[in-house]
Amino acid sequence: MSHYTTPRPEQVRAARSLLGWSQTDLATKAGVAISTIADFERGQRIPVPNNALAIRQVLESVGIRFTETAVSHGFELTFMTERGISTLAITFTAEASASILELTSIFGEVDPAKISFKFIQCVTPELRHKVTDFVDRYQKNAPHLFRLRKLVTDMSDGEFFLLLQAPPTSSAEEFRYGEVLRRLNHPQDQLLDEHNQVFGQLLELYDIFTPRTDKRLDIGNSRKADRICRFCGGTTKTKARFDKEAHAIPAALGSKYLKLADECDTCNQYFGEEIEPTLVELLNIQRVFLGIEARSGSPTVKFPSGSMFRNQEGDEMMVVVSEKISQDASGALTAQLGRGKPIIPQNFYRALSKIALSVIPEEELPALAKTAHWVRYGEAGDKPLPNIATAVVMLPPEPSAQITLYLRKAPHPTLPHVVCEFRLGCYMYVYALPFSENDESNLIGFFEEEDFKQTFRHYGFVPSWRQQDYSASKETQVIQSITLQPRNTSSGKPAA
Repeated sequence: MSHYTTPRPEQVRAARSLLGWSQTDLATKAGVAISTIADFERGQRIPVPNNALAIRQVLESVGIRFTETAVSHGFELTFMTERGISTLAITFTAEASASILELTSIFGEVDPAKISFKFIQCVTPELRHKVTDFVDRYQKNAPHLFRLRKLVTDMSDGEFFLLLQAPPTSSAEEFRYGEVLRRLNHPQDQLLDEHNQVFGQLLELYDIFTPRTDKRLDIGNSRKADRICRFCGGTTKTKARFDKEAHAIPAALGSKYLKLADECDTCNQYFGEEIEPTLVELLNIQRVFLGIEARSGSPTVKFPSGSMFRNQEGDEMMVVVSEKISQDASGALTAQLGRGKPIIPQNFYRALSKIALSVIPEEELPALAKTAHWVRYGEAGDKPLPNIATAVVMLPPEPSAQITLYLRKAPHPTLPHVVCEFRLGCYMYVYALPFSENDESNLIGFFEEEDFKQTFRHYGFVPSWRQQDYSASKETQVIQSITLQPRNTSSGKPAA
Protein backbone atom coordinates (compact mmCIF):
# COMPACT_ATOMS: atom_id res chain seq x y z
CA MET A 1 0.00 0.00 0.00
CA SER A 2 1.31 3.42 -0.84
CA HIS A 3 2.42 5.60 2.05
CA TYR A 4 -0.31 8.09 1.17
CA THR A 5 -3.18 5.63 0.65
CA THR A 6 -6.16 6.29 2.91
CA PRO A 7 -6.44 3.55 5.58
CA ARG A 8 -9.75 1.74 5.83
CA PRO A 9 -12.22 2.57 8.65
CA GLU A 10 -11.67 -0.77 10.39
CA GLN A 11 -7.90 -0.17 10.30
CA VAL A 12 -8.26 3.19 12.03
CA ARG A 13 -10.49 1.63 14.71
CA ALA A 14 -7.94 -1.18 15.23
CA ALA A 15 -5.11 1.34 15.45
CA ARG A 16 -6.93 3.37 18.11
CA SER A 17 -7.61 0.16 20.04
CA LEU A 18 -3.92 -0.78 20.01
CA LEU A 19 -2.94 2.68 21.22
CA GLY A 20 -5.78 3.10 23.69
CA TRP A 21 -6.84 6.35 21.99
CA SER A 22 -10.34 7.75 21.85
CA GLN A 23 -11.75 9.39 18.74
CA THR A 24 -11.11 12.72 20.44
CA ASP A 25 -7.45 11.80 21.04
CA LEU A 26 -6.92 10.93 17.39
CA ALA A 27 -8.76 14.00 16.12
CA THR A 28 -6.74 16.32 18.36
CA LYS A 29 -3.37 14.80 17.40
CA ALA A 30 -4.23 14.80 13.67
CA GLY A 31 -5.69 18.31 13.75
CA VAL A 32 -9.06 17.29 12.30
CA ALA A 33 -12.64 17.53 13.56
CA ILE A 34 -13.97 14.75 15.80
CA SER A 35 -16.87 14.34 13.38
CA THR A 36 -14.36 13.54 10.64
CA ILE A 37 -13.08 10.55 12.63
CA ALA A 38 -16.53 9.44 13.76
CA ASP A 39 -18.13 9.64 10.29
CA PHE A 40 -15.13 7.89 8.71
CA GLU A 41 -15.16 4.98 11.16
CA ARG A 42 -18.92 4.55 10.63
CA GLY A 43 -18.31 4.44 6.90
CA GLN A 44 -20.45 7.51 6.24
CA ARG A 45 -17.78 9.53 4.41
CA ILE A 46 -14.13 9.45 3.38
CA PRO A 47 -11.98 12.33 4.68
CA VAL A 48 -10.60 14.83 2.19
CA PRO A 49 -7.03 13.87 1.09
CA ASN A 50 -5.27 16.30 3.47
CA ASN A 51 -7.22 15.03 6.49
CA ALA A 52 -6.75 11.39 5.49
CA LEU A 53 -3.01 11.98 5.19
CA ALA A 54 -2.90 13.69 8.60
CA ILE A 55 -4.72 10.76 10.22
CA ARG A 56 -2.40 8.21 8.68
CA GLN A 57 0.78 10.13 9.46
CA VAL A 58 -0.06 10.71 13.13
CA LEU A 59 -0.74 6.99 13.57
CA GLU A 60 2.45 5.98 11.77
CA SER A 61 4.47 8.46 13.83
CA VAL A 62 3.74 6.42 16.98
CA GLY A 63 4.57 3.06 15.43
CA ILE A 64 1.39 1.92 13.70
CA ARG A 65 2.04 -0.08 10.51
CA PHE A 66 -0.65 -0.46 7.84
CA THR A 67 -0.76 -3.39 5.41
CA GLU A 68 -3.32 -4.42 2.81
CA THR A 69 -5.10 -6.74 5.24
CA ALA A 70 -4.31 -5.61 8.76
CA VAL A 71 -2.96 -3.04 11.14
CA SER A 72 -0.22 -3.61 13.67
CA HIS A 73 1.71 -1.70 16.26
CA GLY A 74 5.47 -1.56 16.13
CA PHE A 75 8.62 -0.31 17.73
CA GLU A 76 12.35 -0.81 17.44
CA LEU A 77 14.90 -2.09 19.92
CA THR A 78 18.42 -0.77 19.41
CA PHE A 79 21.16 -2.84 21.00
CA MET A 80 24.63 -1.34 21.42
CA THR A 81 27.53 -3.63 22.23
CA GLU A 82 31.26 -3.12 21.92
CA ARG A 83 30.98 -4.85 18.54
CA GLY A 84 28.54 -2.31 17.13
CA ILE A 85 24.90 -1.26 16.93
CA SER A 86 22.03 -3.52 15.85
CA THR A 87 18.37 -2.53 15.49
CA LEU A 88 15.56 -5.08 15.75
CA ALA A 89 12.12 -4.10 14.41
CA ILE A 90 9.17 -5.50 16.36
CA THR A 91 5.62 -5.36 14.98
CA PHE A 92 2.56 -7.00 16.49
CA THR A 93 -1.22 -7.11 16.38
CA ALA A 94 -3.52 -6.89 19.37
CA GLU A 95 -3.82 -10.69 19.42
CA ALA A 96 -0.03 -11.08 19.76
CA SER A 97 0.49 -8.52 22.50
CA ALA A 98 1.18 -11.23 25.11
CA SER A 99 4.41 -12.21 23.36
CA ILE A 100 5.54 -8.58 23.41
CA LEU A 101 4.94 -8.38 27.14
CA GLU A 102 7.04 -11.52 27.52
CA LEU A 103 9.87 -9.97 25.50
CA THR A 104 9.64 -6.81 27.56
CA SER A 105 9.92 -8.79 30.79
CA ILE A 106 13.28 -10.19 29.61
CA PHE A 107 14.84 -6.75 29.18
CA GLY A 108 12.68 -4.58 31.42
CA GLU A 109 9.62 -4.36 33.62
CA VAL A 110 5.90 -4.72 32.99
CA ASP A 111 3.16 -3.29 35.18
CA PRO A 112 -0.50 -2.48 34.51
CA ALA A 113 0.26 1.16 33.74
CA LYS A 114 3.29 0.87 31.47
CA ILE A 115 6.16 -1.20 30.19
CA SER A 116 9.77 -0.04 30.38
CA PHE A 117 13.16 -1.29 29.20
CA LYS A 118 16.35 -1.04 31.23
CA PHE A 119 19.03 1.12 29.61
CA ILE A 120 22.00 -0.87 30.97
CA GLN A 121 21.89 -4.63 30.42
CA CYS A 122 24.30 -7.39 31.44
CA VAL A 123 24.63 -10.87 29.92
CA THR A 124 23.99 -13.64 32.43
CA PRO A 125 23.23 -17.35 32.00
CA GLU A 126 19.63 -16.58 33.01
CA LEU A 127 19.29 -13.84 30.37
CA ARG A 128 20.82 -16.06 27.71
CA HIS A 129 18.40 -18.89 28.59
CA LYS A 130 15.36 -16.58 28.48
CA VAL A 131 16.34 -15.13 25.09
CA THR A 132 17.06 -18.56 23.60
CA ASP A 133 13.76 -19.95 24.87
CA PHE A 134 11.80 -16.93 23.56
CA VAL A 135 13.42 -17.09 20.11
CA ASP A 136 12.91 -20.86 19.83
CA ARG A 137 9.16 -20.44 20.44
CA TYR A 138 8.55 -17.45 18.17
CA GLN A 139 11.20 -17.68 15.45
CA LYS A 140 8.89 -19.59 13.10
CA ASN A 141 6.62 -16.55 12.75
CA ALA A 142 9.43 -14.00 13.12
CA PRO A 143 12.62 -15.45 11.55
CA HIS A 144 14.56 -12.23 12.14
CA LEU A 145 14.55 -12.99 15.88
CA PHE A 146 17.61 -15.19 15.31
CA ARG A 147 19.60 -11.95 15.33
CA LEU A 148 18.56 -11.40 18.94
CA ARG A 149 19.78 -14.84 19.96
CA LYS A 150 23.07 -14.41 18.08
CA LEU A 151 23.65 -11.00 19.65
CA VAL A 152 23.35 -12.44 23.17
CA THR A 153 25.23 -15.69 22.52
CA ASP A 154 28.15 -13.81 20.96
CA MET A 155 28.73 -11.93 24.23
CA SER A 156 30.47 -13.27 27.32
CA ASP A 157 28.90 -13.68 30.74
CA GLY A 158 29.23 -10.44 32.65
CA GLU A 159 29.51 -8.30 29.50
CA PHE A 160 27.45 -5.13 29.53
CA PHE A 161 25.42 -3.78 26.62
CA LEU A 162 22.96 -0.92 26.17
CA LEU A 163 19.32 -1.05 25.10
CA LEU A 164 18.40 2.25 23.45
CA GLN A 165 14.98 3.63 22.55
CA ALA A 166 16.34 4.76 19.17
CA PRO A 167 19.65 4.63 17.28
CA PRO A 168 22.07 7.47 18.11
CA THR A 169 21.26 10.57 16.06
CA SER A 170 24.83 11.86 15.87
CA SER A 171 28.42 10.68 16.13
CA ALA A 172 28.79 12.61 19.38
CA GLU A 173 25.80 10.77 20.90
CA GLU A 174 27.16 7.42 19.71
CA PHE A 175 30.55 8.29 21.20
CA ARG A 176 28.97 9.10 24.57
CA TYR A 177 27.08 5.79 24.63
CA GLY A 178 30.29 4.01 23.63
CA GLU A 179 32.11 5.68 26.49
CA VAL A 180 29.48 4.39 28.94
CA LEU A 181 29.99 0.88 27.57
CA ARG A 182 33.78 1.07 27.80
CA ARG A 183 33.62 2.29 31.38
CA LEU A 184 31.24 -0.55 32.31
CA ASN A 185 33.25 -3.28 30.60
CA HIS A 186 36.75 -1.89 31.23
CA PRO A 187 36.62 0.03 34.52
CA GLN A 188 40.42 0.04 34.85
CA ASP A 189 41.05 1.44 31.36
CA GLN A 190 42.92 4.73 31.61
CA LEU A 191 42.78 5.47 27.88
CA LEU A 192 39.25 6.86 27.91
CA ASP A 193 40.23 10.38 28.92
CA GLU A 194 42.99 10.42 26.30
CA HIS A 195 40.50 9.21 23.68
CA ASN A 196 38.12 12.01 24.64
CA GLN A 197 40.92 14.58 24.40
CA VAL A 198 41.71 13.46 20.85
CA PHE A 199 38.18 13.08 19.48
CA GLY A 200 36.10 15.29 21.77
CA GLN A 201 36.22 18.49 19.69
CA LEU A 202 35.86 16.57 16.43
CA LEU A 203 32.66 14.92 17.62
CA GLU A 204 31.25 18.24 18.78
CA LEU A 205 31.76 19.80 15.34
CA TYR A 206 31.31 16.85 12.97
CA ASP A 207 29.17 13.78 12.46
CA ILE A 208 31.08 10.76 11.21
CA PHE A 209 29.67 8.44 8.56
CA THR A 210 31.36 5.20 7.51
CA PRO A 211 29.31 2.84 5.33
CA ARG A 212 29.96 -0.87 5.75
CA THR A 213 31.66 -2.66 2.88
CA ASP A 214 31.49 -6.22 4.21
CA LYS A 215 27.83 -6.87 3.39
CA ARG A 216 25.32 -5.77 0.76
CA LEU A 217 24.26 -2.15 1.16
CA ASP A 218 22.16 -0.37 -1.46
CA ILE A 219 22.17 3.40 -1.05
CA GLY A 220 19.22 5.35 -2.41
CA ASN A 221 15.69 4.56 -3.53
CA SER A 222 14.71 0.94 -4.10
CA ARG A 223 11.97 1.84 -6.61
CA LYS A 224 13.31 2.99 -9.98
CA ALA A 225 10.39 5.39 -10.37
CA ASP A 226 11.54 7.26 -7.25
CA ARG A 227 15.20 7.54 -8.22
CA ILE A 228 16.94 10.83 -8.98
CA CYS A 229 20.49 10.51 -10.26
CA ARG A 230 22.84 12.19 -7.80
CA PHE A 231 25.07 13.49 -10.57
CA CYS A 232 22.88 14.63 -13.48
CA GLY A 233 19.44 14.85 -11.83
CA GLY A 234 17.93 12.42 -14.33
CA THR A 235 14.76 10.46 -13.52
CA THR A 236 12.66 7.86 -15.28
CA LYS A 237 10.34 10.72 -16.29
CA THR A 238 13.25 12.33 -18.18
CA LYS A 239 14.02 8.96 -19.84
CA ALA A 240 16.97 8.17 -17.55
CA ARG A 241 17.52 4.45 -17.04
CA PHE A 242 18.64 2.73 -13.85
CA ASP A 243 19.29 -0.81 -15.08
CA LYS A 244 23.03 -1.14 -14.46
CA GLU A 245 24.57 -1.99 -11.11
CA ALA A 246 26.49 1.05 -9.89
CA HIS A 247 29.30 0.57 -7.39
CA ALA A 248 29.81 3.39 -4.88
CA ILE A 249 33.50 2.40 -4.79
CA PRO A 250 34.96 0.92 -8.01
CA ALA A 251 34.94 -2.88 -8.08
CA ALA A 252 38.62 -2.80 -9.09
CA LEU A 253 39.36 -1.59 -5.54
CA GLY A 254 37.76 -4.64 -3.95
CA SER A 255 34.26 -3.22 -3.46
CA LYS A 256 31.64 -5.93 -3.94
CA TYR A 257 28.72 -4.94 -1.74
CA LEU A 258 28.41 -1.14 -1.58
CA LYS A 259 26.01 -0.07 -4.35
CA LEU A 260 24.37 3.22 -5.35
CA ALA A 261 20.81 2.95 -6.64
CA ASP A 262 20.56 6.66 -7.48
CA GLU A 263 23.08 6.67 -10.33
CA CYS A 264 21.71 6.51 -13.87
CA ASP A 265 23.17 4.26 -16.54
CA THR A 266 24.55 7.19 -18.55
CA CYS A 267 26.51 8.57 -15.59
CA ASN A 268 27.60 5.07 -14.62
CA GLN A 269 29.06 4.50 -18.07
CA TYR A 270 30.74 7.91 -18.10
CA PHE A 271 32.41 7.39 -14.74
CA GLY A 272 33.53 3.88 -15.70
CA GLU A 273 35.07 5.03 -18.97
CA GLU A 274 36.35 8.54 -18.24
CA ILE A 275 36.90 9.15 -14.51
CA GLU A 276 37.50 5.98 -12.52
CA PRO A 277 40.29 4.60 -14.78
CA THR A 278 42.57 7.40 -13.53
CA LEU A 279 41.89 6.41 -9.93
CA VAL A 280 42.61 2.76 -10.65
CA GLU A 281 45.71 3.56 -12.73
CA LEU A 282 47.28 5.64 -9.97
CA LEU A 283 46.49 2.96 -7.38
CA ASN A 284 47.63 -0.04 -9.44
CA ILE A 285 50.85 -0.59 -7.50
CA GLN A 286 48.94 -0.41 -4.22
CA ARG A 287 46.35 -2.87 -5.53
CA VAL A 288 49.00 -5.49 -6.29
CA PHE A 289 50.98 -4.79 -3.12
CA LEU A 290 47.85 -5.28 -0.99
CA GLY A 291 46.44 -8.17 -3.02
CA ILE A 292 43.14 -6.35 -3.62
CA GLU A 293 40.73 -8.71 -5.38
CA ALA A 294 38.73 -7.27 -8.29
CA ARG A 295 36.01 -8.94 -10.37
CA SER A 296 38.56 -11.08 -12.21
CA GLY A 297 40.67 -11.90 -9.15
CA SER A 298 44.06 -10.57 -8.13
CA PRO A 299 45.28 -7.98 -10.67
CA THR A 300 48.27 -8.20 -12.98
CA VAL A 301 49.52 -4.73 -13.85
CA LYS A 302 51.62 -4.21 -16.96
CA PHE A 303 53.95 -1.29 -17.67
CA PRO A 304 56.20 -0.48 -20.66
CA SER A 305 59.27 -1.70 -18.74
CA GLY A 306 57.79 -4.45 -16.61
CA SER A 307 54.83 -5.86 -14.73
CA MET A 308 53.56 -6.64 -11.24
CA PHE A 309 51.42 -9.47 -9.94
CA ARG A 310 50.96 -11.74 -6.96
CA ASN A 311 52.16 -15.31 -7.14
CA GLN A 312 49.00 -17.42 -7.01
CA GLU A 313 50.88 -20.46 -5.74
CA GLY A 314 52.23 -20.97 -2.26
CA ASP A 315 52.88 -17.77 -0.32
CA GLU A 316 51.21 -15.38 -2.83
CA MET A 317 54.19 -13.04 -2.71
CA MET A 318 54.24 -9.92 -4.86
CA VAL A 319 56.32 -10.40 -8.00
CA VAL A 320 57.93 -7.44 -9.80
CA VAL A 321 59.28 -7.95 -13.30
CA SER A 322 61.35 -5.07 -14.68
CA GLU A 323 63.99 -4.43 -17.31
CA LYS A 324 65.67 -1.92 -14.98
CA ILE A 325 66.33 -3.03 -11.41
CA SER A 326 69.06 -1.41 -9.33
CA GLN A 327 70.34 -1.93 -5.79
CA ASP A 328 71.91 0.67 -3.54
CA ALA A 329 74.43 0.26 -0.72
CA SER A 330 71.72 -0.40 1.88
CA GLY A 331 70.34 -3.28 -0.14
CA ALA A 332 67.24 -1.44 -1.31
CA LEU A 333 65.95 -2.56 -4.71
CA THR A 334 64.42 -0.06 -7.12
CA ALA A 335 62.50 -1.27 -10.15
CA GLN A 336 61.77 1.21 -12.93
CA LEU A 337 58.41 0.37 -14.49
CA GLY A 338 58.25 3.12 -17.09
CA ARG A 339 55.48 5.50 -18.03
CA GLY A 340 51.97 4.54 -17.09
CA LYS A 341 48.84 5.10 -19.16
CA PRO A 342 47.92 8.73 -19.91
CA ILE A 343 45.83 10.21 -17.10
CA ILE A 344 44.24 13.53 -16.17
CA PRO A 345 45.25 14.36 -12.55
CA GLN A 346 41.99 16.20 -11.81
CA ASN A 347 40.08 13.04 -12.62
CA PHE A 348 41.72 11.43 -9.59
CA TYR A 349 40.15 14.11 -7.38
CA ARG A 350 36.83 13.83 -9.24
CA ALA A 351 36.82 10.04 -8.78
CA LEU A 352 37.47 10.33 -5.04
CA SER A 353 34.75 12.99 -4.79
CA LYS A 354 32.38 10.75 -6.73
CA ILE A 355 32.85 8.04 -4.09
CA ALA A 356 32.01 10.53 -1.35
CA LEU A 357 28.91 11.81 -3.16
CA SER A 358 27.77 8.23 -3.73
CA VAL A 359 27.59 7.42 -0.03
CA ILE A 360 26.88 10.78 1.60
CA PRO A 361 23.47 11.09 3.34
CA GLU A 362 20.87 12.49 0.95
CA GLU A 363 20.14 15.57 3.07
CA GLU A 364 23.67 16.87 2.41
CA LEU A 365 23.30 16.82 -1.38
CA PRO A 366 21.56 20.19 -1.98
CA ALA A 367 24.60 22.09 -0.67
CA LEU A 368 26.84 19.98 -2.94
CA ALA A 369 25.06 20.59 -6.25
CA LYS A 370 28.10 22.39 -7.72
CA THR A 371 30.34 19.57 -6.52
CA ALA A 372 28.18 16.98 -8.26
CA HIS A 373 28.16 19.07 -11.45
CA TRP A 374 31.97 19.28 -11.38
CA VAL A 375 32.31 15.54 -10.76
CA ARG A 376 29.99 14.73 -13.67
CA TYR A 377 30.96 17.40 -16.19
CA GLY A 378 34.37 18.66 -15.04
CA GLU A 379 33.27 22.29 -15.11
CA ALA A 380 34.80 24.29 -12.27
CA GLY A 381 35.67 27.51 -14.07
CA ASP A 382 38.86 28.98 -12.68
CA LYS A 383 38.17 27.91 -9.11
CA PRO A 384 41.23 26.30 -7.46
CA LEU A 385 41.23 22.87 -5.87
CA PRO A 386 42.71 22.14 -2.44
CA ASN A 387 45.50 19.59 -2.17
CA ILE A 388 44.93 15.97 -1.20
CA ALA A 389 46.89 14.82 1.87
CA THR A 390 48.36 11.32 1.56
CA ALA A 391 50.12 9.07 4.05
CA VAL A 392 50.97 5.46 4.81
CA VAL A 393 49.25 4.39 8.03
CA MET A 394 49.69 0.95 9.57
CA LEU A 395 46.03 0.01 10.03
CA PRO A 396 44.44 -3.46 9.87
CA PRO A 397 43.99 -4.57 6.24
CA GLU A 398 40.55 -4.66 4.62
CA PRO A 399 39.52 -6.59 1.48
CA SER A 400 37.89 -3.44 0.08
CA ALA A 401 38.70 0.24 -0.05
CA GLN A 402 37.04 2.19 2.77
CA ILE A 403 35.48 5.65 2.86
CA THR A 404 34.78 7.78 5.94
CA LEU A 405 32.99 11.13 5.79
CA TYR A 406 33.17 13.88 8.39
CA LEU A 407 30.07 16.09 8.04
CA ARG A 408 30.24 19.50 9.69
CA LYS A 409 27.22 20.26 11.87
CA ALA A 410 27.28 24.08 11.91
CA PRO A 411 28.83 26.94 9.90
CA HIS A 412 32.55 27.59 10.36
CA PRO A 413 34.83 30.09 8.58
CA THR A 414 37.70 27.67 7.80
CA LEU A 415 36.71 24.07 8.52
CA PRO A 416 35.42 22.19 5.41
CA HIS A 417 31.79 21.19 5.18
CA VAL A 418 32.77 17.63 4.19
CA VAL A 419 36.14 16.05 4.97
CA CYS A 420 36.71 12.68 3.32
CA GLU A 421 39.07 9.91 4.34
CA PHE A 422 39.65 7.29 1.65
CA ARG A 423 41.71 4.26 2.60
CA LEU A 424 43.09 1.43 0.52
CA GLY A 425 44.89 -0.84 2.95
CA CYS A 426 47.62 1.21 4.58
CA TYR A 427 47.32 4.03 2.04
CA MET A 428 45.24 6.96 3.25
CA TYR A 429 43.97 9.98 1.32
CA VAL A 430 42.35 12.92 3.13
CA TYR A 431 40.53 15.53 1.04
CA ALA A 432 37.68 18.01 1.20
CA LEU A 433 34.71 18.06 -1.15
CA PRO A 434 35.16 21.30 -3.10
CA PHE A 435 32.52 23.86 -4.12
CA SER A 436 30.10 23.24 -1.25
CA GLU A 437 27.57 26.01 -0.63
CA ASN A 438 28.22 25.50 3.08
CA ASP A 439 31.90 26.47 2.87
CA GLU A 440 32.94 30.06 3.50
CA SER A 441 36.41 29.71 1.94
CA ASN A 442 37.97 27.98 -1.06
CA LEU A 443 39.63 25.46 1.31
CA ILE A 444 43.10 26.02 -0.14
CA GLY A 445 45.54 24.93 2.56
CA PHE A 446 42.77 23.72 4.91
CA PHE A 447 44.88 20.76 6.07
CA GLU A 448 47.47 23.12 7.56
CA GLU A 449 44.97 25.44 9.24
CA GLU A 450 45.24 25.51 13.03
CA ASP A 451 41.47 25.00 13.42
CA PHE A 452 41.72 21.84 11.34
CA LYS A 453 44.70 20.51 13.30
CA GLN A 454 42.98 21.14 16.62
CA THR A 455 39.78 19.46 15.43
CA PHE A 456 41.26 16.49 13.55
CA ARG A 457 43.88 15.74 16.17
CA HIS A 458 44.15 12.06 15.27
CA TYR A 459 45.83 13.00 12.00
CA GLY A 460 48.62 14.54 14.07
CA PHE A 461 49.70 11.03 15.12
CA VAL A 462 50.65 10.20 11.52
CA PRO A 463 54.39 10.97 11.23
CA SER A 464 54.46 12.25 7.66
CA TRP A 465 51.82 13.62 5.32
CA ARG A 466 52.41 14.57 1.70
CA GLN A 467 50.34 17.32 0.10
CA GLN A 468 49.60 16.46 -3.53
CA ASP A 469 48.11 18.74 -6.17
CA TYR A 470 45.57 17.04 -8.44
CA SER A 471 44.10 20.17 -10.00
CA ALA A 472 45.66 19.79 -13.47
CA SER A 473 43.07 19.17 -16.17
CA LYS A 474 45.48 18.31 -18.99
CA GLU A 475 46.56 14.78 -19.86
CA THR A 476 49.93 13.60 -18.58
CA GLN A 477 51.88 10.40 -17.96
CA VAL A 478 53.40 9.33 -14.66
CA ILE A 479 56.73 7.51 -14.48
CA GLN A 480 56.18 4.60 -12.11
CA SER A 481 58.80 2.94 -9.90
CA ILE A 482 58.83 0.77 -6.81
CA THR A 483 61.44 0.58 -4.06
CA LEU A 484 61.72 -2.38 -1.70
CA GLN A 485 63.73 -2.07 1.51
CA PRO A 486 65.30 -5.07 3.29
CA ARG A 487 63.21 -6.12 6.31
CA ASN A 488 66.01 -5.40 8.77
CA THR A 489 66.24 -1.73 7.75
CA SER A 490 62.67 -0.77 6.92
CA SER A 491 59.14 -2.00 6.93
CA GLY A 492 59.31 -2.26 3.16
CA LYS A 493 56.66 -0.49 1.16
CA PRO A 494 56.34 0.50 -2.47
CA ALA A 495 56.95 4.04 -3.59
CA ALA A 496 55.37 5.35 -6.76
